[in-house]
Amino acid sequence: MPRRTLLLVVRFAVVYGLLAWLAAVWPVYAQLERPLVAIASALLHETATETRSLSFEPRGEGGTYSYELHVGKLGRRVGRDMHAHGFVALLFVALVLATPWLGARRFILAFSGGAALTLVICLLMLMSDVATWEQEARAAMSLPSGSRPYGLPIGFAAGLHQTAAAGLLPIVYWVLVAIRPRAPRA
Repeated sequence: MPRRTLLLVVRFAVVYGLLAWLAAVWPVYAQLERPLVAIASALLHETATETRSLSFEPRGEGGTYSYELHVGKLGRRVGRDMHAHGFVALLFVALVLATPWLGARRFILAFSGGAALTLVICLLMLMSDVATWEQEARAAMSLPSGSRPYGLPIGFAAGLHQTAAAGLLPIVYWVLVAIRPRAPRA
């Protein structure tokens, strides 16, 4: 393994360990979930006969999601403890902090793209959870599968979420965009 790569891996491990410790000491994940829940809630699909709501109540170092589905006069609330979708952000920030300075322009471009990708991945994982809670609520009300909670298909995100493979996507992005060697100048 080249020395440069080994140093990056060691720096990443140290920074990630420090960030993971900070996340265990302070309610970092709960703070990361709040804007995700707000966005996911704003994207919920409703009809004249179906209404949905999603909220997050911070509690200590974690919190609780609350999803409500109303179909006609029937209604069901599903509450779940928080899981840390923000681990993807923690991985990305650790990699960014462990990477030697790239130069302002290259850093801004790489970081902007990676931050956007991280946000989308975390949001899709939460939306995948909401789709599962929708199915649970419908089953509890003895209703058949109806419209989806979101107007876009998000089934592909479930596999990434269940295996935690989603955390690899920002890392792969950063390696391809930021860490790759620069092309030689002519």
